[in-house]
Amino acid sequence: MPKTGLYLLQGISPDQVATSPFDVRVIDAYDENGSLWTSQQVAKMGGGSADPHLLLGYFSIGEAETYRDYYDTIPKAAIGPENPQWEGNFEVAFWTSEWKAVATQYVDNLIKAGYDGAYFDVVDEYQTKWAQSQIADPAKAMADLVKSLADYAHAQNPNFKIWVNNAEELLQNDTYFNAVDGMFKENLYYNDNGEKQSAGETKSSLEFLNKMVAAGKDVIAIEYVSGSDKIADVHAQADRDGLGSYVAHLDLDGIDYDGVRAGQDSGAGTVTPPAEPVETGGGGTTDAAAGGAQPAPSAPDKESPAQTPGPSTGSAPETSADPDTDAQAGGNAGGHAGHHAGGHHDSFHFHAGLSDGTAHAHHQGGAWHGAGHGGGHDGVETDPMSLYLQHSCGSDHAAHAG
Repeated sequence: MPKTGLYLLQGISPDQVATSPFDVRVIDAYDENGSLWTSQQVAKMGGGSADPHLLLGYFSIGEAETYRDYYDTIPKAAIGPENPQWEGNFEVAFWTSEWKAVATQYVDNLIKAGYDGAYFDVVDEYQTKWAQSQIADPAKAMADLVKSLADYAHAQNPNFKIWVNNAEELLQNDTYFNAVDGMFKENLYYNDNGEKQSAGETKSSLEFLNKMVAAGKDVIAIEYVSGSDKIADVHAQADRDGLGSYVAHLDLDGIDYDGVRAGQDSGAGTVTPPAEPVETGGGGTTDAAAGGAQPAPSAPDKESPAQTPGPSTGSAPETSADPDTDAQAGGNAGGHAGHHAGGHHDSFHFHAGLSDGTAHAHHQGGAWHGAGHGGGHDGVETDPMSLYLQHSCGSDHAAHAG
């Protein structure tokens, strides 16, 4: 049966992740203070062989993020243009030894903390005009980098997994394909604005993804939709194609339970999604379900995973001193740029973590939460251009009607 997935870069609570009903859990490796989650917190969220879930640490392999502690170690010559869709994210010369050292150290930090694997985002950087203008074969260079990181990780922990996001065209490269254990695919069935993806685009992507499915490697579709009809359609199409799925908030802020199916299980037992609060006549709120939703059971405590030696380059950032920290506000939560100009996809894709702490282009002070879901959880219809104008012009820019 295809695995279910969780994609979470902001609003991370170890307690909530621990009891969430998802097989594969991708989280940002840093808390709101810019410190790595501790090995105890990683174990609670599902990391380590004692837990059946896969906990994967996020790394943007194709872009350098100014709000990461590694940024000042990268030579200026290795930094490319800023991503116009996301402030503080710069294309990076991923084929250089300097970036390979950064990426290796990042993977080593994940291994030390006890993650089950790494999740590489922005793999499709090789498709950009800048990368293609710098070296003769950027696709091969990206495949070689992923293979190198996989080899390094497996030398430390043979069971460490490598998952990737998008860039399904690169699966044609056998070096890359053999290094990858699973992948997420965004916008396979729907665009960010909740409109149906074109049949041709879906078919084209599936032609590449079917190679993963045929080899028994998991593919999880990430869809930014809302409403029971669209969610049911995502489930039906993913089931037909042999894929897992996760219905996500566009800002990847907090766990989205909208697409959780009845009886979907977690390691701590079947979890009932928390009831949405409803406003009472006196202006307060109460749980929609009678008596309120019961809290999910806590995952059992586990011992910290064994530590492994790090590579010779770089040093691991300090970890959080408080193992009970249970919320990640998202100021550092990863520039999930998604689709690049000049690449295979053409939709605007603004995701978590501006360097100034702004969560997302359409999530200004909570007013735009979920608006990118083709209507979102609050029923506001927006399109990708609205999100772009929100980001560029400020939170008072009016949303476009859908």
